[in-house]
Parts: sequence; structure tokens; C-alpha cells
Amino acid sequence: MPTRVLPIAATAQPARGYELLCKLAGLLSHEDEQVVIVDASAKESERRGGAEGRHLGLLQVLRDPSVAGLGRPVDSADWLVLPGARGLQALVNTAVAAGPDVALSRLLVPFAPGTLVLLYGASPSLAALLKGTDAQVLVPLLAQPQASIDAYGSVKLLHLAGLRPSLAPLPEVDDEPGSPIDRLQETVLDCAHRHIGLNLPCWPESSWAQRAREAAVPATSRQVMPFMQAPATESGEKTSRRVHAHFSWS
Repeated sequence: MPTRVLPIAATAQPARGYELLCKLAGLLSHEDEQVVIVDASAKESERRGGAEGRHLGLLQVLRDPSVAGLGRPVDSADWLVLPGARGLQALVNTAVAAGPDVALSRLLVPFAPGTLVLLYGASPSLAALLKGTDAQVLVPLLAQPQASIDAYGSVKLLHLAGLRPSLAPLPEVDDEPGSPIDRLQETVLDCAHRHIGLNLPCWPESSWAQRAREAAVPATSRQVMPFMQAPATESGEKTSRRVHAHFSWS
């Protein structure tokens, strides 16, 4: 199984967006998927702590070619979480300079085979990273009055960048048919159809795990760029340090 990434658009309320991330990660983990969350709504720490693997984020991982095999955390956490605001910007720069395939390969190289990376970031950044790839991007929809405007804005931006947005409503616990989230969903679907000619797919919560596996994007090229290559030892062999840790930015 190759390493894959599922892009997820950040919401105007990061805590609620993270709730969707955790629900999706939990569903995938329950079906034996190895999940890593890269939260690009949070910035990486400027420092690296004394304990190996602590206070690292996506940018540090991308810059350190000896880090490999990231996947399951060694502590009590259910899955690995890395902050990634600066790292995502670095990947966008790579995509602009060398194309999205190279940027995706750069993102996925540090992770263990079979890992599914949930990349949570702002829609403009995801559009710039994946432009023209036809990748699916999950757009959360929250049960808030302004949420339909935010979600439609993300859908339009991603669609115009050549991507395939899909809507994922996040209902409240006690929602019933005809609830506010259903009305918001209809509003977004109608706007997408009328204004940009898009029949927007919608993911019911019961289908998240299956659809996430189907939509996740593998790196099309595992080539290692010069700035990603591990330093050679005196014998000429490259070194690799496997790290299995739960990264913290608190």
C-alpha cells in the first residue's frame, strides 16, 4: 500500500474543523488505516526539544532527510499529529518551482508505507499546492449561519484551480432531517450548481472512511530531490533515522 494524502480545507472555526479531522481519523484507524494528521492551521515550534521527536512539525521533518518511517505514535495518542503551517508554505513553493507531483512526493517521503496523511490547510494553499492535479479535496460544512458562505468560497476556489471539491457536513449530535445543517448543505449545493456549473459531491458521515480511502492521492513520483537527500556517511552510504513519535506544539 503506498503512502497517500487526503487534502481537507480548513474552516473559519479551527476547533470544529479539527473535530472533523479527529472523527475521520478515528473511523480510518478503526478500519486499520495508519493515519497521520498534518494540521497546517497551527504553526510549527521554532525550537526543537531535548526529547527526540518532540516539538517537531512538518517544516522540520521536510528539512531533516534523516527522518523516515513516521506513522504510529509511541505514546498513548491514537494517531500522529504534526503542526504544518510553515511546512505547507514550503510545499507550495516547491509546487510553484517544480510542479505538484514533486511537492506531493516531498510531503510523503518521511512517512511509513501505507500511511494516510490528512492534510488540513487553508483552501488557497491547497489550491496552490495541487493546482491542475484533479485531486479530491474535502470541504467541511459546519452547522453555523456563515458556514455556507465559507464552504462555497472554498468549493469555488478549489474548482477553479482544477481540483475536485467534495462537501462533508459536520452535523450536531442531535440533528434530525430538516435541521440547519441540511439547509446549509442545500444552499452550498445549489450555489455550486447555479454559479459554477458544479454538481458537488457530498459525503455523509457514514461514508467518510470508505470515501477517504478512495479519494486519497498517492505520490505519482517518489523521486528524491537534492535538498531532500540524506547526508552520506564516510563509507558513502546514506543514513536514515526512523522516528516514531507523537509531535507536540503545545
